[in-house]
Formats: sequence, C-alpha cells, structure tokens
Amino acid sequence: MGKYVRETTSLDNRVKQPHPVWRGIGCLVLLIIPVISYALAVLLVGYALQTGFAIPVQLLGYPVMPVWLFKVPGLIGLLNWIQSQPNLYAYLITTLFTLLFVSGVFSVFYAVTYRIIGPSRYTRLDAPPPKIKVKKYRR
Repeated sequence: MGKYVRETTSLDNRVKQPHPVWRGIGCLVLLIIPVISYALAVLLVGYALQTGFAIPVQLLGYPVMPVWLFKVPGLIGLLNWIQSQPNLYAYLITTLFTLLFVSGVFSVFYAVTYRIIGPSRYTRLDAPPPKIKVKKYRR
C-alpha cells in the first residue's frame, strides 16, 4: 500500500439510512394526521355552532360550484356529493389549522423520541467536542 492510501473497509460500512421502523412510523403519521385533523375539525365546528361561537357566514352552508364544472361528465357525481356537504368550507379551514397544530405536536413528540432512541450524535469519525474554559471578561 502507498503512503497516502488508507484502508476504510470498516468505516464505510456504516448504515446510511434510517431504520425501516422509522419510515413506517412516518408513513402512518402522514396518513393518520389528516384524518385526525378532519375529525377534530368536525367536532370543533359542531361545538362552535352549538355554543354560538362566531363563525363567518361565508364559511357556513352548502358549497357552490361554478356551472361550467358540471359540463365535465366525470365530475358530475363528485360535484353533487361535494355540494351536499353542509359547512364544508368551515370544516376545511378548521382542518387546515388543526392539521398544522397536530402535525407540530407529532413532530415534537417524534423528535424527542428519536433523540432518546435514535443513534448517538457522534461517531468514531467525529472529533471530540472542544474543552474550552472561557474566563469572564472584566474591564
């Protein structure tokens, strides 16, 4: 072997991808969070309507679709179903806000869990953190 060639067989065999369990959890979270958000939105809008909480009138009632959309033959059934949903705009707006809140909570929980269970922060290739003692500055 030459002077400037080093053997890196054991160092390059490190795992470069996360464990498959973490990918599965991420996939489940990606599918479950919107469903949870919509269910919470239905509950919140229903509760707000019962208690008299002020919801803008434009968000309440049945959605209205433009007439030109009904000229597309494949969309007629879907558009009729969408128009039959009461308070759909309020549900969708509330879903967006609950989606942001719930995904933030799940992200923090996921980060804390990964920090506790995940791999160590430093590997053998990293330099140790510096041990510097800083003196207090005085004039």
